Amino acid sequence: MPLSAREEGRIQVSIEPDMPWWQKLLMALKVWRPPHRTKHHDVKNMPRPEPPPVTGAYGNEVVSKPQRRVPQRKDATP
Repeated sequence: MPLSAREEGRIQVSIEPDMPWWQKLLMALKVWRPPHRTKHHDVKNMPRPEPPPVTGAYGNEVVSKPQRRVPQRKDATP
């Protein structure tokens, strides 16, 4: 069964149980809201992965002849 957005941690619960009483009071009075933070914010701040080592004559680029979507008569048949 797939998890809901709240269970995955992408959506903050309206009043979190781990908040101090004064933050709950400010939220109830609609004076303050906790910062909206999703998994996107965590992933965005992660360090970038190391690039793979360069291999082959043209680096990591795959060099191939462009193929037509519809073969033409003058094309060589494989």
